Amino acid sequence: MDVFKKYKIRQIFFSSFFTFVLLLLLTIIVVTYQLTTRENTQTIIKHQEEKLNILSSELSSELGSFQETSIGMSRQKAFQDLITQAKEAEMNELPASSRQRTLVDLDFSNIVYSVPGLQSVSVYMDNPPVNSQHPVQYHEIEEFRSSNWAMKLADVTGGWLGEREVSLLFNTDEVISYGRNVYSTRGDLEAVLILNIHTQFIRDWLHQKGEGSSLFILDGDASFLSNHNVDDVSTELSSFLQQSAQRLQEQRGVSEQATITNGDLVVSSAVPSSDWTIIEVTPKEVITAGSKSISIWLSCIGILSILLLTAVTLFLTKKFTEPIIQLKNVMQKYPHTRVTEELPTDYQNEIGLLYNGYRELVKRSDSLHASVIEQTKRQRIAEIKALQANINPHFLYNTLDQLNWRAIERGDDDMSKMLELLGNMLRIGLSKGDNIISVSRELEYLVNYVELQKINSDNRLTYEITSEGDMNNYFIPKLTLQPFVENAVIHGFSGMNTCSIHIIITEQDQTLTIEIIDNGSGFPEQDLEHPKFETGGYGIKNVRERLDVYFGTEASVQLTENQFGGVTVQLVIPKVNAEYFHLQDQDE
Repeated sequence: MDVFKKYKIRQIFFSSFFTFVLLLLLTIIVVTYQLTTRENTQTIIKHQEEKLNILSSELSSELGSFQETSIGMSRQKAFQDLITQAKEAEMNELPASSRQRTLVDLDFSNIVYSVPGLQSVSVYMDNPPVNSQHPVQYHEIEEFRSSNWAMKLADVTGGWLGEREVSLLFNTDEVISYGRNVYSTRGDLEAVLILNIHTQFIRDWLHQKGEGSSLFILDGDASFLSNHNVDDVSTELSSFLQQSAQRLQEQRGVSEQATITNGDLVVSSAVPSSDWTIIEVTPKEVITAGSKSISIWLSCIGILSILLLTAVTLFLTKKFTEPIIQLKNVMQKYPHTRVTEELPTDYQNEIGLLYNGYRELVKRSDSLHASVIEQTKRQRIAEIKALQANINPHFLYNTLDQLNWRAIERGDDDMSKMLELLGNMLRIGLSKGDNIISVSRELEYLVNYVELQKINSDNRLTYEITSEGDMNNYFIPKLTLQPFVENAVIHGFSGMNTCSIHIIITEQDQTLTIEIIDNGSGFPEQDLEHPKFETGGYGIKNVRERLDVYFGTEASVQLTENQFGGVTVQLVIPKVNAEYFHLQDQDE
């Protein structure tokens, strides 16, 4: 379908221009948003990689201080003497020296209290002394070997053991532990020294360095050690961060990685001298904040531009289409009124050519119209003269009446009845020259015709007429139904012993439905092969044409073959009175 042929010029012109400008503006906004978002992402990635490198170095220094502290504590003479005395006491089946334990407690307690973040020290050894109230706790080395984190120190001198809970006096604290194996000069494991660092110490460090961003620390097992907003981490993001940390630790030569998941930017950096990973997550909203701001400004500018362009477009559209609309209005008033003088005469472009062409067309149309009227008048005069030359209808009535009496005198009742019926049909058919009769008069004509054919067929023809309401109030063109009944009698009942016709008239809100049903032979077989078959002679064709002239698409004629033989003719005709046809004649 060509829209330029269907819709108004003003609508096409305005909608096309407006749509083009709107699409252009939307394209600019989308492209700008994508480009600025991509540029912001690259800038943020570079900035975060530099930031995480610095934080990794600082965190490595913090962790290194605890590692160095563990080395110094493991080499203290009092601690080495405690291990030696514990061995000797175990060999002699004596309790460990409480004096040596006191010296170690004092030394280790001083270190715990002096090192920021250090919560306590756990010592796993053979024949451990009894625990005191100092932040130094002694345990059997077998407890360490049976713990689930002992494997982390199996092949190394020292390493981070992750988060765990330790009991000190009457409290239980969450700590991050660092363990160191203490060996003898012969390389045998004598003790395990574990430093417990406050978890809050790492959290405070993250909060201080993160400045409100989402920082995370994961250990070598890709488990979260600490972060300042761990409760806000979704399960999906948590799983992705663990996978990122694991991939980074497996790639030994890579120090940082940057990826995007669900629009969020994730930058990971390995912490030197440890198997830890520090990760920063930048939400999608932060990345696109600048782009959204630019898009909002562009949208505001675009809306103002659209408003301005809409005003300009409406002005131009009006100026271009106003003369065309004016010409259309003048054409719609023609031929009822002569308003060509309303067209302006000052146009010198294509519009002026259209106006001048239409004026010339109206002049030629008026001339042709006057010629047609004159020709029609002459034709009607000729028809009247021809009608006057026809046989006087009263002469026909008198002649039929004389024939009827002659048939009665000779005792031929059938001929008398047929002549009487034919006279009735002639009176109704002539109808004083009227072409429109009531439905009831049409049915009366039809009864006379069927009765005539009934006598002609030796009473082998039966009929029934069923109607609803008063049919005197509705009018139709004369001889609308008779051609269909005649077609059934002549063609449908050929070679049949008995035949019947049923006429049913039903009344709807605005229409009359007339069905003519016969039990004849139906359509010829060759006609069934085609979607459009012949529906009778010139009479039926003439009915179709007359209904189309008077009613147009409001009337319809449909012929269908019955299941058990015969044909059903269905006519749908509007319910109109005689005034309807009178007004049509006036229009003509």
